[in-house]
Amino acid sequence: MPESPVTRRQFLNGLVAAPLVGVAVTSAYARFVEPYHYSISETDVFIRDLPERFEGFRITQLTDIHHSRILGIGDIRRMISIAQRTKPDMFVLTGDYTTTYRRFIEPCAEALSQLNAPEGVWAVLGNHDHYTDPELTTRALRRHRIEVMDNFHTTVQRGPDAIQLSGIDDWTWNAVDWTRAFSGLKPETPTILLSHQPSVLDLPQTQNVSLILSGHTHGGQLRLPFLGAPARFATRDLKYDRGLFRKGETQLYVSSGTGVIGLPLRLGVRPEIAVLRLSRKIQIDDPLFNRVLYTAESVR
Repeated sequence: MPESPVTRRQFLNGLVAAPLVGVAVTSAYARFVEPYHYSISETDVFIRDLPERFEGFRITQLTDIHHSRILGIGDIRRMISIAQRTKPDMFVLTGDYTTTYRRFIEPCAEALSQLNAPEGVWAVLGNHDHYTDPELTTRALRRHRIEVMDNFHTTVQRGPDAIQLSGIDDWTWNAVDWTRAFSGLKPETPTILLSHQPSVLDLPQTQNVSLILSGHTHGGQLRLPFLGAPARFATRDLKYDRGLFRKGETQLYVSSGTGVIGLPLRLGVRPEIAVLRLSRKIQIDDPLFNRVLYTAESVR
C-alpha cells in the first residue's frame, strides 16, 4: 500500500522539533567531544635581534589545565602525551593547574613530571592556583622537577648566544614583584615573559619584553557564529582572547588552554597545545610581520 502523506500537524511538529534536536546535538558535542579534541597550533614568532643559535627554537606552551572532577587525570595524561610528541626545546606552563580542590594538585603535578625538554620545564601560577593553594601547588611542581618562576628570571644559553626567560606570579592577586622579576636583565638580549594574565601587555613594565606567553582566557571557551565569545560581554579579560598580538615591539601569545572552567563545555574553541617557533629572519618593522603562520593538527 502507498505510504500515508505527511499531515500538516506532523509537518509542524517536525519544524518545532528540528531546532531542539540541533540544540541537543550541539550541546552534546560541546560537552563530550570538543573539550577532549586537542589541537596542536604552530606559530612563527619573529623577534628582533634573536641570536643566530636560537633560530627555530621551539617552545611548547600548556596552560589552564584545570584538573578537576570534570577533567580527570586520564584526560590530563593523554594531553601531556600529545604535548610531548611536539618535541620542543622548552616547555612552559602558564598557570591554572587545578580548580578549587587541593586533592587535585599532586596528581596533576605528577602527570606533568612526564614532560621533558632539553631546556627544561618552566612554570608560573595562575589565579585559580591562588584560589586553591599557591604554596602547595608550587611545592608539588618543584618536587616533580618543574621550576616555578615566582618573580625571577634565568638565562638560556647556546654557546655564546643567549635569551632571557622571566616569570611573574599572578597579576590579579597583586603577587607580582617586577623589580625581582626583571632586575639584572640585559636590554640587548631578547626576553620572554611567562604571565598567566595577558593584560600585562598594557603595563609599562613589559614594554621592553620581546614576547609574553599567557593563558587565562580559554579563548572565550564558547564562541558562536557571528556573535563570537559571549563571555566578552561580561568581562574585560577577553581583550586579548587568543592568538598573537603586538604592542610596540612587545608581542603577546595567548593560548586557549586545554581545560574548562565554569560550564564543562567548549564550543568553537578547541583545547590548544601551542607550539611557538622563534625566528630572526623578519624584523618587527617588516610589513610581513603581521602575517602569522598558524596551523592546527587534529589529535584524537
